[in-house]
Amino acid sequence: MLSRRHLRIKVLQSLYALQAAREADYQLAIDFITESFKPDLNSMTPQDPVKLEGMRKITTLLLEENYRKGTIPDDDDTPATAVVTARNALKYYEDLYKKDKQRLSRQLTPEVEAIYSAYLLLLQLFVELSFLSQSERERQYDDPDSNPIAKLSGFDTNQVVIALSESKKLESEFIRHGISWGEEVTGLIRKMFREVFRQDETYRAYCAQKTHTPEEDQQLVLYALKEVILKNEDVINFFELRDLYWGENGDLARKMTNKTLKSATEGSVQIVPLTDDWEEDRSFMQELFDETVNRNDEFEAIIAEPLKNWDLERLSAMDYLILKMSVSEMITFPGIPVKVSINEAIEIAKDYSTPKSGKFVNGILDTLSKNLIKEGKIRKSGRGLLDNK
Repeated sequence: MLSRRHLRIKVLQSLYALQAAREADYQLAIDFITESFKPDLNSMTPQDPVKLEGMRKITTLLLEENYRKGTIPDDDDTPATAVVTARNALKYYEDLYKKDKQRLSRQLTPEVEAIYSAYLLLLQLFVELSFLSQSERERQYDDPDSNPIAKLSGFDTNQVVIALSESKKLESEFIRHGISWGEEVTGLIRKMFREVFRQDETYRAYCAQKTHTPEEDQQLVLYALKEVILKNEDVINFFELRDLYWGENGDLARKMTNKTLKSATEGSVQIVPLTDDWEEDRSFMQELFDETVNRNDEFEAIIAEPLKNWDLERLSAMDYLILKMSVSEMITFPGIPVKVSINEAIEIAKDYSTPKSGKFVNGILDTLSKNLIKEGKIRKSGRGLLDNK
């Protein structure tokens, strides 16, 4: 089940992606200027490469000095062509950046909900394996190479898998979320069953027994998930194509699946929610991203003061984003205590930035929070007052 920290990390990842997109958008605007001052080989008018290069440099400098301000000023000393081209390049950059902001904002919720879809897909995979196991046993006596004694049981006789297959609640979740491996990838499951599970010693030993204890049934499915399914190259490729952050999100999906598999041995299937209150958490995540992005200049100005003695060129880009996101959280959410926001930032910095980032982020945010409280920019209420004394 996802925690608020996971949601903050997702926001941070999206902010990082937006920063990369912004840099790319700016480079495209520079390329726009370069293209604008290339010699026109089809022109009947003589071209002056030296003059064009000079105009390119002037226009590029205009954009570089003013693009963050959002306007290109009039200047009697600057050629009109350079001003017009710089404004066109700025408009081009702003349009690209606006689209990237909207795209990443729209993707935020679906990308997190994809973890829940992956969890349901993993559960459904066991149902698919059950069908294959049953089909194999039904035709085993027609296969001269089969060993009936070694096929006394399988996924279809496993009580955990049976509970998954018979759960109306789980079936309803599959339908509601449109969960299906689909015809195009069922071959992946068949291949894994025939080429991996059939050769796996643990699964073969399980199949050789006629009866099993509830503990043995549970041990098999947990083993199958961790040691076979989530280590299968085809399965990994399938999920990586669906989720850019599968390396991290896959572990969350596995933990959710584990919890359901363990519950199924008790005669019922516990469906693990994405969070305790997804609507509230989704709103938190979306607002944190949108506020951090839309008030970027304001938050950069706030953190500029304690960073004035730091060489910003050497400052970790991730640390800078964590600072902005944390300031955004402290100001935007009155119900979240300041210490909670700072502690979360410290832990995220330790995991996603440099070894010294936790201590650095702690020092900067501690100073900032005290100043912002005095200035009345941080105003807490309810639970947010608990650690804000």
